[in-house]
Amino acid sequence: MKRLFIISFVLLLSCAELKMHSSKDPNADFSKYSTWCWMNGCTPTFEGPDYIYSKEAIDEMVNLIAVEMQNKGYIQGDDKSDLLVDFKIVLEEDSAIAAIVHEEALPLWEHYQERDNYYHFLKGTLILDIADREKGQIIWRSVTRKYLPKYPTMNTLDAKKGVEKALKDFPERKVKDLPE
Repeated sequence: MKRLFIISFVLLLSCAELKMHSSKDPNADFSKYSTWCWMNGCTPTFEGPDYIYSKEAIDEMVNLIAVEMQNKGYIQGDDKSDLLVDFKIVLEEDSAIAAIVHEEALPLWEHYQERDNYYHFLKGTLILDIADREKGQIIWRSVTRKYLPKYPTMNTLDAKKGVEKALKDFPERKVKDLPE
């Protein structure tokens, strides 16, 4: 029973949908923006737990964000760009109680050992901030969450889905807005 509960919980986590919330400055005129750059001197920086830092994984996240910004119609520029982009990854350890196996449910010949009754996992959060360079203030923020296994591995498809979801509500530039 306990094993069945844990397997069900793991399947639920792996199928868990990304949850995203975004907010934007109601006074920001997104039609005036056309270029973007990374926030810290046009160099992407990583903020997050050291134990998941892998140059390849972070480079992939940086590339995925750049591609999605391009798909939205924004051009990656230099330190004079209209928008500045930054991201953070937050992983929080959590656990859920597993089903408890009652002794009478076990065959008499099986030695009963109480094991950890909790399933441990991570709550993963991707925070994406986009600021107006001229005003020096954040005009758009996205917070995307997903449950992850205790020891996650970088999966390109999951990362791509996460970045797409994070930027889903970011205003797309219309063809007439694009610079000539």
